[in-house]
Amino acid sequence: MKLYSDAYRIFKDLKAIGYSEDDKLDLVDLNQFDQLHYHGTLSVQEAIETINIQENDNVLEVGAGWGGPSRFIAYKTRAHVSALELQKDYSEVGKELTLRTGLESFVTHINQDFLNFSERNNCFNKIVSWLALYHIPDRKKYTQKLFNLLYQNGMLFIEDLTFGQSYKSSYKAMLQKKLFANSLEKYSDYLDTCANVGFEIIEHKDMSSDWEMFTNERLRVLQANKEYQEKTHGTEGYKMIEDFYTTAAECFSKNIIGGIRLICKKN
Repeated sequence: MKLYSDAYRIFKDLKAIGYSEDDKLDLVDLNQFDQLHYHGTLSVQEAIETINIQENDNVLEVGAGWGGPSRFIAYKTRAHVSALELQKDYSEVGKELTLRTGLESFVTHINQDFLNFSERNNCFNKIVSWLALYHIPDRKKYTQKLFNLLYQNGMLFIEDLTFGQSYKSSYKAMLQKKLFANSLEKYSDYLDTCANVGFEIIEHKDMSSDWEMFTNERLRVLQANKEYQEKTHGTEGYKMIEDFYTTAAECFSKNIIGGIRLICKKN
């Protein structure tokens, strides 16, 4: 299942700000491009603080993409982070970026489908995920897996998409095609699914209006910098990014999709 194309485009962004192919990378520079969710490292810092990620914690990031949050967590806390990513190209690029930031002792990139990830040999103090779980089919199954992979008293931090108030079944095909949505559910059902496998819901927040503003501003900034973006990524590369950003902004504005931030505990 190929969700996102052109995993190598991040190297074009880095080249545009002066990095050569083999240069060591400053994490602050890299963080401009390697955070594929909303609000970048601000959201990752929120996770670090709210679920108290500490040195030597064993952390799993589900749907890690290039591993941006995993690197930031490792850099800030010296926790050991497993960056699990379905797409081989994103995982391989992520591994290279981790090597070039000197964080390979703390971040391990794993290229695997989360539904096939072994529960027998893996256990974590903390699990985190940003805008990734809704891609995975069978929400009940993977929510149970999240629970099983945590030690007792382990913590879960999720930011994810939900159905919006105006969602209709006629939007399903569009959301699958444009946003690769495979397991969206209502906000209240999201909470129930987590509670039903045994999680204690510590905190939850509706992110819909926040992310509507974020995605609209992200699109505005992209379009305002169209010339620079086309120079960096080419005309087709720019169109691909603009189409994805436009879809997200419109779906939030029309209330077709919403968002959730969720903190859970395994007692």
